[in-house]
Amino acid sequence: MRIVLVVPGGVDPPGGSRVIPFIHHLVERLGSRHDLLVVAVGHDEELRSWELFGSPVINIPTGTHSRSDVVRVVGSVSRNIGRHGRPDVVHGLWANLPGLSAMIAARRFRVPSVVSVCGGELACHPDIGYGGGLTAGTRRLSLTSLRGATAATAATEWMRRHVTDAGGRVDEIVPLGADQRCFATVGKSASASARLVHIAGLNRVKNQDLLLRAVAIIAAEVPEIRLDIAGDDTLDGHHRRLAEALGIASNVHFHGHVHHDALGDLVGQATVHVLSSRHDAGPLAVLEAAACGVPTIGTEVGHVADLAALPQPGAVVVAGRSPEAFAAAVIEVLGDRRRRDALAEAAERWARQHDAEHTVASFEALYRRLAARS
Repeated sequence: MRIVLVVPGGVDPPGGSRVIPFIHHLVERLGSRHDLLVVAVGHDEELRSWELFGSPVINIPTGTHSRSDVVRVVGSVSRNIGRHGRPDVVHGLWANLPGLSAMIAARRFRVPSVVSVCGGELACHPDIGYGGGLTAGTRRLSLTSLRGATAATAATEWMRRHVTDAGGRVDEIVPLGADQRCFATVGKSASASARLVHIAGLNRVKNQDLLLRAVAIIAAEVPEIRLDIAGDDTLDGHHRRLAEALGIASNVHFHGHVHHDALGDLVGQATVHVLSSRHDAGPLAVLEAAACGVPTIGTEVGHVADLAALPQPGAVVVAGRSPEAFAAAVIEVLGDRRRRDALAEAAERWARQHDAEHTVASFEALYRRLAARS
């Protein structure tokens, strides 16, 4: 098939700093079996091209995202696709400008389109300035791409509800799975019995303030508690200062950016993965931890909500978003080895059945079904 992926970025060559792991895996696998073109909307500030895993990548700068910029980008995406020949399907990842560009390009070539809502396109958290639902224009852009696509997907059932509640549609759930080459079960030492791990950039929507305040409560009962945090700091040391103010600086280890290929070692040594997000469409870290045999305790978002709802639960949803509730949930699971093992078993089984290869196969099957109908 001739496939076009329209993405928001994350397509640096391997070893680069601007990488979205699941996009890399899609490009690598799809490009090995199909004629693949990747159009990156806003990866760089300049119009340029390169190759990723042997497939061509074209970057189209977005400017300031003004109305005229949106019109320019949408037109440029279609023109650049046309130079590479008529596609069989166009897939936009994120239902904002990439999704809109993919949907319109597909209509111009009279081929099917897929738009995947992957993040906060329709979220609305004005107190932290997060979400595409904050303004009528960005919300309308995402809803237009979802409603106009031949098929719309999301990574979790939780996200399907979020999208439909906002007036959008989701036709299929396609989890964005973990790469089993990087994440696998490892033996845990006895010293890891009170070791937490958190994989996310330090920012307001990931809400690490909640997590650190919970750890301060846990430390009063479990003094040996350790929290490893891997992720870029976007808040100029705010969380380090908070850890010091809470008296848990010795319990919390900030690793900064950790290369994706090295995350498996850090995650695999943990007892529990913790996630404190206010919004998370399909947090890949939950499935990466699960593939390492590490269950998640977290807020009711994305895969946390989905895995907790399994007949044999594979995650724990914190009842409420208070530090006290979060701490109580962690303490309970840390103190119950049998429950923790059952959570880990269910999470690992689900994650391995829905890994990164399953993601590629699911999208391939969807492309073929849509192309056969067109």
